[in-house]
Amino acid sequence: MPEVNLLSAAAILFIGGTFTELSDWCKTMGVQMIGQTTFYAIQNTYLHPAIENLYQDRRNEILARVYLEQEDGKRPHLSGDGRCDSPGFNAKYCHYTFMLDDTKEILHTELVQSTEATSSGAMEPLGFRRGMTELLDLGLDVEVMTTDRSSSIRKTMKDQYPNIQHQFDIWHTAKGFRNKILKKGKKKDNAILLAWSRSVVNHMWYACATSKGNIGALKKRWKCITHHVCNEHEWKDNDGKQHRCDHPPLTAQDQRIRMWIEKDSVAFQALSSLVLDKRLLNDLDHMALFKHTGPLENFHSAMLKYLPKRQAFSYHGMRERSHLAILDHNENIVKSKQATTVTGEARFNQVYCKKSKQWILRKVFSPHTRNFVGDLIERVLESRLNPSIKFKNPSSLLIQPQPDLPPNIAPVPKPPKETAKALFKSRF
Repeated sequence: MPEVNLLSAAAILFIGGTFTELSDWCKTMGVQMIGQTTFYAIQNTYLHPAIENLYQDRRNEILARVYLEQEDGKRPHLSGDGRCDSPGFNAKYCHYTFMLDDTKEILHTELVQSTEATSSGAMEPLGFRRGMTELLDLGLDVEVMTTDRSSSIRKTMKDQYPNIQHQFDIWHTAKGFRNKILKKGKKKDNAILLAWSRSVVNHMWYACATSKGNIGALKKRWKCITHHVCNEHEWKDNDGKQHRCDHPPLTAQDQRIRMWIEKDSVAFQALSSLVLDKRLLNDLDHMALFKHTGPLENFHSAMLKYLPKRQAFSYHGMRERSHLAILDHNENIVKSKQATTVTGEARFNQVYCKKSKQWILRKVFSPHTRNFVGDLIERVLESRLNPSIKFKNPSSLLIQPQPDLPPNIAPVPKPPKETAKALFKSRF
């Protein structure tokens, strides 16, 4: 096999491209290239095994470090979130990813096909259970697990992992609470709530961030917002104990420009019903450690480079492309830092936010690196020179066999083509 054939197939996969993109580029340039069958044969024989081996080696390095930290008494804190291969309720695959909270490195990802679950919506809880089983079997002594507020995952944590603290992602909770305020604010009598929605949501973040694991302090600080919105910054509770807001005393001008809510108004009753909702207060029990899955959401966005939605891949293609995304993420998250000017000043970009209608600052980070690609190319060339690995030989394919899954997610078997032709009708 010419080396250029091997390297061109490797290059397009390792940058997250597809055969179609390579084929279109070569046809446009008038360059002769390998066919589709040869491309996928190279991918299955040399490229996927190289990705899998490097991924396992890098993950073992992370696990070795975590084991040493556990011996020193530092138990890992993890966060998890699911990502489907297409929007809506017709997804075929779901990746459930586990991230280390302290370093933001991806530790494990679990791939689930919809035929393994009762529905597309049930894939995420299944991926979570599989992933937790895998990590605990590897010897991880998990102290905290952060997820969204999925009822099925909440039940799994309560029943199967009672010794692990279950924390909720504050971003999802705050977003849901803001939507409830906006819905209430659509009524004429509650219009003033629209002006307070951002402040109340910010207060939720503040209450969680300053609670330092104390659930009682978190709930007490959260309930203070029902006094603050009424311009009441010092008050006594039912036991006669004095309380006050955490902010400095407001100036006369601050008090004039703020749209305060009357305590006997319909709007105040609507806001109080949301703030003091029993379900929300119960959820706060799982938010005192101020955990959120924002970095995981960022990883899922970066994952689109290797696994764009609405584009179909095989089971092995989904798994190895997700491992490529993890290799890329872990290499850059460890050494990512904010870029600086020649004088050492931190760099920012100004970006206009359509939602808030304001200009905001965003950090400029150091250039992205992809050193792992060089390691992959080296492994691909080594495997090509290995006489025990034979091109297009089934014995030389991936180390991990594909699970026994149906080739598609159709609930009924495919009829013979002749039968389909006989039944075929067209309006044109």
